[in-house]
Amino acid sequence: VCLTDGAKDECNVVEVVGRNHENQEIAVPVANLKLSCQPLLSLDNFKLQPPVTFRLAAGSGPVHLAGWHRIIHREDTSLEDDDLSEEDEEELPPIKPAKK
Repeated sequence: VCLTDGAKDECNVVEVVGRNHENQEIAVPVANLKLSCQPLLSLDNFKLQPPVTFRLAAGSGPVHLAGWHRIIHREDTSLEDDDLSEEDEEELPPIKPAKK
């Protein structure tokens, strides 16, 4: 996420808008950019569950977004546990209290 030509030296807040488990719209600020102190920000490893919208919540921009869509295949052995979707996870038995 970065400010582009013509941006003013003001706070430009970029937020991600999505829906929660009750299908209510939620907005989460992910970047606060200002030419004089932080004109760009990397959201490396920032994971999103589509569909989402990026929105300029404050400031006049312009703001440029760049990214990539990554599809993870099951046969990829370099995955970590949190890279698996919920449907790929095994059902674990409930935790039982220890006997004394």
